[in-house]
Amino acid sequence: MDLRREAIQQHIIQAENNVVDIEELLLIARQLLEEKTERKAIHTFLDLGHISSVNNILAENNLVDTWLDLLIKLIDKSQYSFGHLFYNRSRRYKHKKLFHELQDGKLTSYTYENIWEEILQTAGALTAIEKSYNDEIRVGILTPNCLRGAIIDLTCLSFHFQVVPIPANAAKKDIDYIINHSGITHLFIHNDLNNELHDILHSHVTIINLNKKGWQHFIKQSHNSDPLEVLKRISRVQMEDVATIMYTSGTTGEPKGITFTQRNMIIKRFARALALSKLGSDDTFLSYLPLYHTFGRFLELQGSIFWGAAYAFAEDSSYDTLRKNFITIKPSVFISVPKRWSQLYETIQSLAEDHLDDDRIVRKAIKKVTGGKLKWGLSAAGYLDPDIFQFFQSNDVHLLSGYGMTEATGGITMTSPDEYTVDSVGQKLPGIDLRISEDGELLLKGPYISAHYYADPLIPSTDSGWFHTGDIFHEQDGHYYIKDRKKEIYKNAAGQTLTPQKIENMLSEFDAIHTAFLVGDNKNFNTVLIYLDEEYLNAHIPGRESLKIRSAISALIQSVNGF
Repeated sequence: MDLRREAIQQHIIQAENNVVDIEELLLIARQLLEEKTERKAIHTFLDLGHISSVNNILAENNLVDTWLDLLIKLIDKSQYSFGHLFYNRSRRYKHKKLFHELQDGKLTSYTYENIWEEILQTAGALTAIEKSYNDEIRVGILTPNCLRGAIIDLTCLSFHFQVVPIPANAAKKDIDYIINHSGITHLFIHNDLNNELHDILHSHVTIINLNKKGWQHFIKQSHNSDPLEVLKRISRVQMEDVATIMYTSGTTGEPKGITFTQRNMIIKRFARALALSKLGSDDTFLSYLPLYHTFGRFLELQGSIFWGAAYAFAEDSSYDTLRKNFITIKPSVFISVPKRWSQLYETIQSLAEDHLDDDRIVRKAIKKVTGGKLKWGLSAAGYLDPDIFQFFQSNDVHLLSGYGMTEATGGITMTSPDEYTVDSVGQKLPGIDLRISEDGELLLKGPYISAHYYADPLIPSTDSGWFHTGDIFHEQDGHYYIKDRKKEIYKNAAGQTLTPQKIENMLSEFDAIHTAFLVGDNKNFNTVLIYLDEEYLNAHIPGRESLKIRSAISALIQSVNGF
């Protein structure tokens, strides 16, 4: 069988025209593994993994696990990194739109070729900086979602500069901790945040402002690098080295850094494509989930590039703005927290008013609200009423449920498009093994599970190969259901991650508060039950007047909210 790149390319052309001989593709994959083969031929073959016709046939023939196992071995053999993937997409989808940016209602679009050229320049500038620094640099990104922030991230992942996205909504002390703990040497920061955080930014960290002036000064440094040498960095990859660190809330103390390798990220993309087999290069994501979280960064941003799809930056995360963005972008995919799906549902119900029994009018209302092309949705990071899932699914929008966490590069389970089960968070994604322990805790194992928390040296995140989620589950007929939380952490309906003990401890430090208890798991609001300190009341509010007590406690709550 001909294993040259040109011959493999013919199979890709056929697949793009919905002609797929899956048995022959499996045979080619096995031969590529067994024989001494040109690295680029394997990389060309791996392009088949993003084509929906291939993934659909594999799903229909129950060959997903067989195929993914072969792809993982080919990824390992050829050292296929994110840089190789992005370069291949920039060639295949050269003139196709990749990014849409909305500013003050004005839409600006950039092709795959445009963005790749920007990334090459950015890589040149970072290479020059690293050379002058005389050591490896570690890049930090502290910005709301924006095009330049995404370009920095994609450049680092493609050209192997370790990168740390910092949550833009983190408390100052947590930002300070992350900068020091991760060893960031160069921090790219949004202009507004630069002014706000000026007092905590360290002299030993080089600050690069992402405003127009700062960006131009940074990019000019690319002239000090040899473009050919920069391009060669893509292949200088160690698939198991730390490529990026993402920080999440610790259960009681400082944020914890979760490490990801190129292997983690790349394998997850192929696994996700097999689970969402109908997504492809014709899709458009309207994206507002933060790029310092796994769903926004891995599934939406990296996923868009993997599929050859388009990614639109929402102007902001407010519901009113999102509604306007839906009309402008007309997305086919929207991934969000339960609260946004509830709001969309209520808006559509209101628009259809007294005609909710008329499918034609309801679907017309859905199209009017969402832009007319929405076909796929995912609700995660909280509980969404089953009636809302079923409403969208019965009206041609495949709204899926899922469960995930940062350590698993995002998703762990997901409902299949045609098999929604009430209150289930779905079935396991390809490429991951799940086990429920004797006490009911869900355990994970697989190639896209983070193996370490960041420290020097690294701290293993697994026990005998299994990662402990801290969540109590039960499984029935392959579907998984969350029963309880074992870990001291929860998410509310807005997708916020809360650490009750940390907040309760902060409140209890005040003399006025004896004990505090925080609730809000899957709820729209976080609510705290406070037991007041008798000595404080006797000394300061002996008359126990309700208004005075409320005024005093409100001030303390506002103080804690400030953190």
